[in-house]
Amino acid sequence: MLHRFKYILVTMVLLSLSFVSCAVWYVSADSQLIHYERSKNSLLHLNNIYEQEYNGLVSKAKEYLATGDASAKYKFVTDTNDFISCNNRNLTYLSFSDEGKLSVLQFPGRYSAAADNHRSSFSLNQEEQALLTTALNQYNQMSQVLLSAVDQRNTDILYDSPYSKLSDSKTDAIDKYTSLYLNRIASKEKDLQFSLHFISTVAIVLGICLIMLASKAFFIYLRNNQYNAYFNQLYSKAIENADVGMAIVDHEQKYEYMNATYKQLLNIQSPNPLGQTTFALMPEEIAEALPEYSLSQNAKNIQMSYTFEGSMRYINYNCFSIFDDRNEPKFVTLIQDCTESKLKDQALQHQLKEIEFFANAKSSFVANVSHEIKTPLNVIIGMVHILQGMNLTMEQKEILAKLHISSELLLNIINDVLDISKIKKSNFVLYPADFNLLSMVSESEEVFRPLIYDKGLELIKDFRFPTSLCLSADKTRLAQVLLNLVNNACKFTTTGHIRLAIELLNMQQNSALLKFTIEDTGMGIEQEDISKVFQEFEQLENHLTKQHQGTGLGLAICKHVVTAMGGDIWVESLKGSGSRFQFTIWAPTVDPASCESSSLAGNSLSLLDGKGRRVLVVEDTELNYEVTQSMLADSHIVCDHACDGQEAVDMCLKVPEDYYTVILMDIHMPVMDGYTAAEILKSEVGITCPILALTATNIDPETKEKYKGIMDGFISKPFRYKEFYRILRPYFDGTGDELPESALTSADFGTSFLEQSQGTIAPTSDSDKETADTSTIIESKTDTDLNLVGFVPKLAAAFEEEGDDDQLYPDRLSELDLTEAAKNLGCSERLYIKHLMKFKNTYNHADQDIQTLILNNNYLEAHRLAHSIKGLAGTLGLVPLQQISTQLEAALKEESENAATLLSQFRYELKGVCKSAVSYT
Repeated sequence: MLHRFKYILVTMVLLSLSFVSCAVWYVSADSQLIHYERSKNSLLHLNNIYEQEYNGLVSKAKEYLATGDASAKYKFVTDTNDFISCNNRNLTYLSFSDEGKLSVLQFPGRYSAAADNHRSSFSLNQEEQALLTTALNQYNQMSQVLLSAVDQRNTDILYDSPYSKLSDSKTDAIDKYTSLYLNRIASKEKDLQFSLHFISTVAIVLGICLIMLASKAFFIYLRNNQYNAYFNQLYSKAIENADVGMAIVDHEQKYEYMNATYKQLLNIQSPNPLGQTTFALMPEEIAEALPEYSLSQNAKNIQMSYTFEGSMRYINYNCFSIFDDRNEPKFVTLIQDCTESKLKDQALQHQLKEIEFFANAKSSFVANVSHEIKTPLNVIIGMVHILQGMNLTMEQKEILAKLHISSELLLNIINDVLDISKIKKSNFVLYPADFNLLSMVSESEEVFRPLIYDKGLELIKDFRFPTSLCLSADKTRLAQVLLNLVNNACKFTTTGHIRLAIELLNMQQNSALLKFTIEDTGMGIEQEDISKVFQEFEQLENHLTKQHQGTGLGLAICKHVVTAMGGDIWVESLKGSGSRFQFTIWAPTVDPASCESSSLAGNSLSLLDGKGRRVLVVEDTELNYEVTQSMLADSHIVCDHACDGQEAVDMCLKVPEDYYTVILMDIHMPVMDGYTAAEILKSEVGITCPILALTATNIDPETKEKYKGIMDGFISKPFRYKEFYRILRPYFDGTGDELPESALTSADFGTSFLEQSQGTIAPTSDSDKETADTSTIIESKTDTDLNLVGFVPKLAAAFEEEGDDDQLYPDRLSELDLTEAAKNLGCSERLYIKHLMKFKNTYNHADQDIQTLILNNNYLEAHRLAHSIKGLAGTLGLVPLQQISTQLEAALKEESENAATLLSQFRYELKGVCKSAVSYT
């Protein structure tokens, strides 16, 4: 009931505010009506003043015409000119104003002061302003007629027809705009009066509601008093029967009241406990605990415990003070049995400790990952810094090898994190394929053999299965398990050997049971730690003191992979005696003949036969486009290039829907991203060809499902030739069986960068380059940036010392493994040499081109040329040239004077490559 009473009070307050608002609005509207009335009076007053003033001028003119008094004429002319000037000012205001406020209009001189009391801010509309302008112009013309009559002293002019027409026209204009003005104000008054009537009605209704609510509130108040006796009885019964014990004691600790629950909880057996103290009523251990709080004015949630009937009981104790009618203090005690909740809290505390343990394990994992990611990155940055100040020597090769190892380590760490993430999300899927077991092991051996030999360890292989054994399983995941286990063995072994054993245990119909063993002579594992080996986020070393690299995920991933393959994995180890990791898997077997052909097809570089069809490559990075275009050109596919999604949409709008066979779409691009562009192409442009996404981001199943309507497939970057062609093949009718050597020759492998620079600088002939006179360029240094004053002599001197003698340059290709380089490029050695010769013919004089661009202060084009050579050198496996090109590119981007020294080293490496390439012709 009190709740309703509060609602009624709030409603009354709101209604009162509404009533006051209505009253305020009513007063404001009434003031507006007064304003409208004043506006009407103001306009009528304006008309009267103008009419009176003009009639006065007519009277003065007639007076002069009758008497010929010169003073009367002078007075008439002066007043008439004032009248015309006032009219002209009003006409000027009306011609330049869209509002036409009456308060701005000027009244004739002798009425201006009196007219101020009648002015109004009400405005004339466009039609009314036009009519008022006409009336004022008629007044001016009639005034001119009066002046003419006075000047000629001809009374007949005032009674001629033209003058009468002017007077009638003026009167008509005044009547019209006055009528329009008064009607418009009358319309507003009518609307406002209707609103006033409505607000008055609303105010009356609100008043009635207020009266009714006040009556209701009074009635509720009376009813509430009637319920007091009822609730007093209810409260007393509720307290007596509540599960909370309640007692009241005085300052002498004598009980004045206690309910049944209080007696039960504190084991009070006395039939008449009132007037007695705690020590007289309760067991000693309870009585000793209570006095400490029983006289407290504010004791909340005090936990006390005691043993009752052989069991521990927990009590929640609260105490507060009140005062009786004689103002004497009384102390109210509330107790509640919290034994059950206390036991639950203890169980929760135990669970919390377990949660904290796993949280700490997770934190340790994050620390390990952070450490392991920073370590290889630090190595990479440090080695690059060292390379910047050195020539390409054997020491540099060692540094590059370290860089490579660090990069692979970082990649493995990232892959482990991604794998464990997939496992946690239940996205871990196996992709079976046919493969030869021995071939797979040999490929894996190429990866881990250097790690073993670098530590001076011996690799022992014990294979007990047919060399022709072919399986249908996830080759990549099986190799991952082998690599993780061997890498783990290598990591914890400093001397001795690592043994890799594979045994065929059983053969049933079309399935084989295989056992893999990786044994080491390393440090071994404590027996109590063996159970932790395959746990996620678990390492046997603390991340602050550990000596071996790793994230603690590799073995956990191995267990998940083996389990997913239907096998089992375990470890046997003794501290100081090495470890033996073993796992078994069941795998379907396949025909060796089909497995061999599948293996050969997988190892050979299968190529598409594009038959001259077109593919649109949407890629904002020029180097990525060059790589893609080269790979597609090998398959007789013509490429069109768009630098962003918007450009792709614009290009597709200009061609038929089936113009492109496939669209390769990068995802992250400026202007418009790939997803948006693909959606527009499919929904608005109506493109029917498949759109494949090119992305360096790991695409999860949720993303594929989200964009399956606009993306027909995803290709991860960096992509490999075989994977690239495998994904594209379904969208082309015919495919080539093998990579023809003539295919790569159609690729525009190294189009001269200077030919693309739109005439910035034309490449010179060999003879021109040999005889180029740099002094003429140096003399024009005042037209370039000031930093060239010191830079140009260094640049010229460096090239004068070098000359162009081939004897100065090393045979860089003699250090190159031609077979491996051709394999990495995905072609034959003969085709690799053709590409190398094309590179030599295109960029043989790139050093001089860069020099000329620098001397012309065209750092942008010089930077782009160095960038292009860097990419092509990396593609061809020319690592020293690629490295110096990278440094030169950075120096040119910053316009550093160090570019002179780097350009000399760049020339040294470039000429070494070009010189070596001649030997292959």
